[in-house]
Amino acid sequence: MKSKYKLFLVVILIFIIGVAGVMAQPRIIKGTVYNVDGKPASGVNVSAHRMKGDPYFTSFDGKYELKIDAKSKYIKFVFPDREEKVDIAGNTSDVIDFGKKASEVGTAVVAVTAPSGNVDLRTRAQLVQAGVKEYIEAASIFDQFYKQDDYKSALAPWTIEYTKFPKSSENVYIQGIKIHEDLLAKAPEAEKEALLTKIMEIYDKRIEHFGNEGYNLGRKATIYLKYKLANAEQMTDDQKKVIYNNGFKWLETSVEKQGKESEAAVLLLLNRATALLFKTGDFKADKVMAVYDKTIAIVEENLAAKPDDDNYQKAKAGINRAFVESGAVTCEILIPLYQAEFEKKPDDLATLKKINYMLNREDCSDNKLYADVAEKLYKMEPTSQSAFSMARLFLKRSNTAKAIEYYEEAINSEKDKYEKANYCYELALVIYTQKDYPRVRNYARQAISLNPEWGKPYILIGKVYAASSKSIGESDIQQRLVFCLAVDQFLKAKAVDPDVAAEANKEIATYSQYFPNKEDAFFENLKAGSTFKVGGWINETTTVRLR
Repeated sequence: MKSKYKLFLVVILIFIIGVAGVMAQPRIIKGTVYNVDGKPASGVNVSAHRMKGDPYFTSFDGKYELKIDAKSKYIKFVFPDREEKVDIAGNTSDVIDFGKKASEVGTAVVAVTAPSGNVDLRTRAQLVQAGVKEYIEAASIFDQFYKQDDYKSALAPWTIEYTKFPKSSENVYIQGIKIHEDLLAKAPEAEKEALLTKIMEIYDKRIEHFGNEGYNLGRKATIYLKYKLANAEQMTDDQKKVIYNNGFKWLETSVEKQGKESEAAVLLLLNRATALLFKTGDFKADKVMAVYDKTIAIVEENLAAKPDDDNYQKAKAGINRAFVESGAVTCEILIPLYQAEFEKKPDDLATLKKINYMLNREDCSDNKLYADVAEKLYKMEPTSQSAFSMARLFLKRSNTAKAIEYYEEAINSEKDKYEKANYCYELALVIYTQKDYPRVRNYARQAISLNPEWGKPYILIGKVYAASSKSIGESDIQQRLVFCLAVDQFLKAKAVDPDVAAEANKEIATYSQYFPNKEDAFFENLKAGSTFKVGGWINETTTVRLR
């Protein structure tokens, strides 16, 4: 009897545990939430008693989905202006709506993207204090979606803020631009132009309502040029000309108004635009000079305050490159111009520095003005720049040993990593003529470490390897494998610096013809794609390539 009783208790216990397990299973509740006017309520915070997981925000069409405990007693809906609870104890339905549809309250559903009425120019604080329902709801819904990075759902309430409450907050424009840039990046090609036009409009409206024209025009131009020139390598100069002409006036106005506060990217883009428009005949050389002088002075002023600012360091290197490559300024133009300036102020340090720098930029070192300025400047202030000028001066006088001494002095005292990279590369070129190949590679590698996105030092190393082929290896095929190593350097050059791609491709075509042939490789037990260690002073590994 006792055993039967025990068996009965076990059965009952198993049943209770099973039922409890079933009852403990979470419920999935779905539904739609409506506003008092019958429209779907997006961005409403929905939670439940004994809820599993995080609260849910309704989607743009008012939908929600919750995972709740089987014993949950209520669902809570938090609107921007109120909080509601719905008792669900005993309600076994998996679909629970809240509020009435538009058809049930006698109102038509109005799209949230089409606000009506006059524009309200009050600030956010004023609108909230006045209890402007349309603004409060739109701002609340937008904030929820924006925080979730759900930009598509955030777009509709943002449009209400942007079109009907344009002075509510400058964040409307900052966040609106971010949203549209995200949409632009992901949009199919056919939709990109309309989105870019919308971003331009947002910047104009931001300026209209919140000012700060200089800063905003700079940002507007930067975004415009970024997307318009995304495929610049496939464009002709005439196609680029139209784009740069549109962006130029924004960039120029931005720099005029911002002055020292101009962003590094804006200063660089202004120089690139000026250089291109000179090539297309829109500008004359004096315009290029004026833009260069103004922007480089702003860069130098910022670097004087923050020498390690990478943005302005990159801008300086880019501005100088754009200026040199523009072709707008030649020695024939500079020499008479600066000769007159030097004669007026022969002992003015700022004038000497400016003339010296510009003559160096254009390599106008083969004239008396350069010698006079370089010697006087080095005597007055022996800096890295003046030492570099003396190096070039002695190079022109065929005193290579003395030139190398000044190059090394310039390298050792230069603080700007991009300028130091230039000095290292130029010294490497000088030593290249002496065929001291290990030292050439040493200085070229220093230049790369200082400016990793510069391709010319890689090309120089490749040429050095190719020139060393006959002295490396014990057989003809081993010597030919040195050309594989040279090509490695040319490939690196164009990978880091598209500006040298044409030169790199030319070198690749030249030296690829000296690769080992398949027959010779067979007898040396070499296979294409395998690795090979090149010895000698080079001491590097390459990938075997065959012709």
